[in-house]
Amino acid sequence: MGEKLSSQERIFAEMIALGENHIGGLTNKELAEKVGTSETNMCRDIAIFEKFGMVERNGKGAWRLSPKFGGLAGQIAKSYQKARLELSRDEERYATAMQ
Repeated sequence: MGEKLSSQERIFAEMIALGENHIGGLTNKELAEKVGTSETNMCRDIAIFEKFGMVERNGKGAWRLSPKFGGLAGQIAKSYQKARLELSRDEERYATAMQ
């Protein structure tokens, strides 16, 4: 990253970097270098990720995004499925009433 990021922007940059390096994971130092911040900031940010269950350590001790983080995509997909089902039910109810 070229420019200095705000703490909010840094969190997104960290999520992206962790996602791009999921299998191998990243140490605090590696993640700090990728994002262009200090290890102190990284430790603080990782503590926030941990607090919310969004990161875990892999077998080598490096950080990666947790299954809970990945589960968010599944929740979004379920929301769309539910919305389609509700819309389909409404459409059927209206079509029946119009006959």
